[in-house]
Amino acid sequence: MSSRTLWKWSVLVLVLLGVGWGSHARQSAWQSVVLAEAGFASGDLVYNSDLTVAPDGTAYVVWADLGGDIMLSVVPPGETLQPGDPINVSGGAGGDWPVAPAVSWGGGRLCVVWEGWDDLGGDIFIRCSDDGAQTWLSAPVKVAETDAASGQHELQGEWDGNVDVFVDAQKTVYVAWFEDFSKLVWSKSSDGQTFSEFQTLLETFDYLRWPHWAQGPDGTLYLAYTLALNTDEADVYFFKSADGGASWEGPIQVTQNPGFSDAPEWAFINTTIYNVNDDTEQAPDSADIMLTVSPDGGQTWNPSVVIAKDGAFPSIATDGKSLYVSFSSIVGDEPTGFICSTDGGQTWTRDDIPDSGPNFVFLGLRGPGIDASETAIAVDAQGNVYVAWARGGRDLGQSQIMLAKRKGC
Repeated sequence: MSSRTLWKWSVLVLVLLGVGWGSHARQSAWQSVVLAEAGFASGDLVYNSDLTVAPDGTAYVVWADLGGDIMLSVVPPGETLQPGDPINVSGGAGGDWPVAPAVSWGGGRLCVVWEGWDDLGGDIFIRCSDDGAQTWLSAPVKVAETDAASGQHELQGEWDGNVDVFVDAQKTVYVAWFEDFSKLVWSKSSDGQTFSEFQTLLETFDYLRWPHWAQGPDGTLYLAYTLALNTDEADVYFFKSADGGASWEGPIQVTQNPGFSDAPEWAFINTTIYNVNDDTEQAPDSADIMLTVSPDGGQTWNPSVVIAKDGAFPSIATDGKSLYVSFSSIVGDEPTGFICSTDGGQTWTRDDIPDSGPNFVFLGLRGPGIDASETAIAVDAQGNVYVAWARGGRDLGQSQIMLAKRKGC
């Protein structure tokens, strides 16, 4: 067990009455738990959380420990959040800085992917389990063996958010990342251990960021991403495949905003696609959460609309009826944002998670780049909503990985 990280699940901060750093208790629909805690300095930090939830309500939260590991917490279903002992997924695989983990569950298979960095550049690693992380199908697998940078992009030298994983109901594993700064590439595996040679979907002289897998109700695969012309102008695009990646259609443009549209995530209700991203169109010195809707499976897209102010790096989920969006606050110590809609995104109700800030959205670190600690949201088959995020700050000298849960909208 790392001396850098204090595991506090034995003294859980389970809150229906929010209790936080110097806060006053208040009534809330949320309960929260601290999954991991560390300092807030180079070499002593927990950050980069991601989340997936199985239909039965088992939550899987991954994060990076800056001391050198990718960690996983398994939280079984129940009325209260009771996480088990954290699991070291990377086991030293990933160089000096294993970063940016992403996690997906499908058909009983759980897979965790991450970027591994050392002084020679980056590589992509993955590890899968068919029994809820009790055992692993293999040691960490290096998906691509190249001399180029895998996962990083050049726009701001960032490492975060540039690899994603998706596991479908047949346990097929799809991984996407950016190779050599300029190529959107992907690979797949049927057994969670051996992966196809990666294929290039797009090569550009512009900047690529934030790949995101999604699957429609009809099984069509979508791979969204950000294409940035510069630090002030970017939009969301996607490719789609109806045959498991044998052929692809795209690129297709989603947003057409004058600002910087970034970090897309998607949800589906029937044939309607809901894209959320952050954007600087309305507030050039900040960012807002925007929604762009396609009523016909991505053939056409409505104009983007602002659904929340002063937020970044959103995540979206649906139970097939309601829409749920979480996002990082970018204003001081404001809490992690949460909004939901019961009418297909026409109107939204806001209920931020109590005592969940500050979110450290941008943080210069040693090594290959900048950390952006985004949120992640998921819904189980019983209509419970889960949000994972990182909070902390230099003034507090502390970082935490958090998981919160509530019932519906």
